Amino acid sequence: MIVVKFSGSAVANAEKLKTAAKIINSETSCRYVVVSSPGKNLPDDIKITDMLYILHSKFQSREGYNEMLKKIAEQFMSIILELGITFDIDREIAILKEDLLAGESADYIASRGEFIMAKIFAKMLNWEFVDAAKIIFFDADGKLEDARTFATASEVLSKYEHAVIPGFYGSLPNGKIKTFPRGGGDITGAIIARAVKADLFEKCTANTNFFSADPSIVSEPKIIQTLTYSEALEINYTGIKIIHDEAAFLLKDTEIPTKVRNINTPSSEGTLITPTKDLTGNITVCIAGRRNFNIIHIEKFGINRFYGFGEKLFGIFARYNAPCEHCLSGIHKISVVVKTPMFDLKRNEILREIESIIQPDSLSLERDLSIILTIGEGTGRTYGILDKIASSLAHEKINIRMLDQGSDDLNVILGVSDKDYDAAIRTLYHAMIV
Repeated sequence: MIVVKFSGSAVANAEKLKTAAKIINSETSCRYVVVSSPGKNLPDDIKITDMLYILHSKFQSREGYNEMLKKIAEQFMSIILELGITFDIDREIAILKEDLLAGESADYIASRGEFIMAKIFAKMLNWEFVDAAKIIFFDADGKLEDARTFATASEVLSKYEHAVIPGFYGSLPNGKIKTFPRGGGDITGAIIARAVKADLFEKCTANTNFFSADPSIVSEPKIIQTLTYSEALEINYTGIKIIHDEAAFLLKDTEIPTKVRNINTPSSEGTLITPTKDLTGNITVCIAGRRNFNIIHIEKFGINRFYGFGEKLFGIFARYNAPCEHCLSGIHKISVVVKTPMFDLKRNEILREIESIIQPDSLSLERDLSIILTIGEGTGRTYGILDKIASSLAHEKINIRMLDQGSDDLNVILGVSDKDYDAAIRTLYHAMIV
């Protein structure tokens, strides 16, 4: 049994929807489909979901919301006309306007993109439409009610041979709509796959393939063919979103793999994400990173003997909403890595509080740092991996300003100067992957 989820880029227009239908019809095991709201056709376009958020905002100020409602209707109408199906979009838009006038929430209004798209796709396929609000549930605090959701989704969907479900949302105890974070269609797809005990979850997108290094830095890098959910989560951190974090967490402890396919090249193998993998051979799957970090070095004799030291230190960053990205510690010294834009807004205040509350023997700040991850399960059990990293960078005269072998056996994290970032990525790619 296969559950397929189509991202917004894969249902952006009628042509892509026709390709999506061919993919579904070619896979006889496909029983359930999750769809996102239509994405962009052109780079300067506005996604339907964004238009719906704007619509809600404009309605609150009573400024031009009818024009935005008209644009949304026109975009859906163009898809319907090109598909050549009979679908009463005027009725759906009229209901949407009534809901606006009734004071429905931004979450509800934003969810109508997926709701209408799923209805259109169900009509096109001649499949059943199942509203996600009837099978996905949140508690009063907005947390997913896993057990209830899995049980209900399994029971409801078992009644249908084929069904289309809108992604991105579910319902609260009072019946009101609540959305997942952006990109939440992946979460819906993972929920459905887990609820029906699918053999495979497929995510179809119109984005490019996923590479083992940034192709703008490394010439013709290898495509990532297989990786684990844990590795995907590490890669997600660097900004390359293979699958939504919450979807990966939902599936990583199951036996359900995920195949990520490009709808523009449907015959290609794509990238397969699995719960576990064989740790023989080359274990590094990706070299990736992020720029623009700072390191705050705090030295204080006998840090290890001060009860509550960590609580005091990290409490300072928490008060200023400056997340700590990484932390390296010793007996007398601790170094905290923070992202530059967020830290710079409150830099002076944070440093003053560290001086006042922690009273360090010394306090220093390093700027212009890039973080690079060599990602691969089994990294911590691979002999000589730190030597390979250090020697390859030393050969190119690239200085390592920070080094941390992750305790989770998934990566080695290193810091280099921003000016050395591209060269370090290329060097590590050729040393660790090629």
